[in-house]
Amino acid sequence: MAKLLNNKQELAARFPRTAFISPLLSMDAITYFSFREELERIRQKLLELEDKEKVIVLKEITREEAKKEIQQLFAGGRTLYYSDIVKELRLDLETVVEICNELHESKEIGIDDRVSQVG
Repeated sequence: MAKLLNNKQELAARFPRTAFISPLLSMDAITYFSFREELERIRQKLLELEDKEKVIVLKEITREEAKKEIQQLFAGGRTLYYSDIVKELRLDLETVVEICNELHESKEIGIDDRVSQVG
């Protein structure tokens, strides 16, 4: 009848030249694989973000030049979001918002009622 060798001493006596190898992973191995899995998840997230987010290099122009470019953009009759203007003209968001507010106050541009209604 076959006997299950279940302790280190029996294994060492039966196989003197064979080192004992535990069937269980050591804590170092578990930690390694855990970190490796987490690192892979982070890498995947970064790749997803890289695909979604693009870097916009902003132009350095005067406020008056920026205002003229924004006016030209709206002259096409399109409905634009601040983000559209930032991307197309490569201007910083704060400047775009300030200039659009000025243009709205002076009635040069309007707010699309369909967009401005929330909920």
